[in-house]
Amino acid sequence: MDNTLLIDIGNSAVKWLFNGKYYSTLTADFSVDLLPKAEHIFVTCVGDRSILEGLNQAVFADSQAIFRKFKSAYKKPQDLGIDRFLAMIATIDQYPGQNNLIIDAGSALTLDLVLENGEHQGGLIMPGLGVLRRSFTQFQSDSKKLTLNSIASNTEDGWEFGTANMFMNVIETQIEQHNDKYGDLRIVLTGGDAKMIAYRLNQQVELKPNLVLDGLALYTQST
Repeated sequence: MDNTLLIDIGNSAVKWLFNGKYYSTLTADFSVDLLPKAEHIFVTCVGDRSILEGLNQAVFADSQAIFRKFKSAYKKPQDLGIDRFLAMIATIDQYPGQNNLIIDAGSALTLDLVLENGEHQGGLIMPGLGVLRRSFTQFQSDSKKLTLNSIASNTEDGWEFGTANMFMNVIETQIEQHNDKYGDLRIVLTGGDAKMIAYRLNQQVELKPNLVLDGLALYTQST
């Protein structure tokens, strides 16, 4: 669709796609004044919708039970997070005929398994690394590191290493379990911590920073 603006509102960042170019800013720094003028506006939002106040023509995407080859595992498909839905339909489009594990590492960490026939098997949701590290008042940390040392000699490092290992163990366990069951599993990473996870995983992965927007682009083609 010509003259179409696609917007992805997350908890930490806002991204948009216009005329084939991707843009992004922190949610705290976002203003609708940053957006180009467009005839059609489609939005995916897991953050605060009020930051788009004034864009009355915006159409908000919602999760579907079936979209092309994708089939949701949820009994109530509308309950599936829109970011997860869009990431999965984009993955199926970009890596068809494969078993895919989609890992979105942002404010929340989500892992979703989609088989080669497009059937969603379900997924996991847990706090993202940043949220996890701020979860206990006495140990709060804003560290962005993913250091996997096994032991520490002070409280600050102990909390950093402990949360890093917890975070990565969930991811590695899911990959191992699904590889054992399905084999030849493609790992697709997106979200703010995706690069850091990719660096720590000892295997080939696909880094797709704009996966949700790519899914939104597909969604608009059927709207």
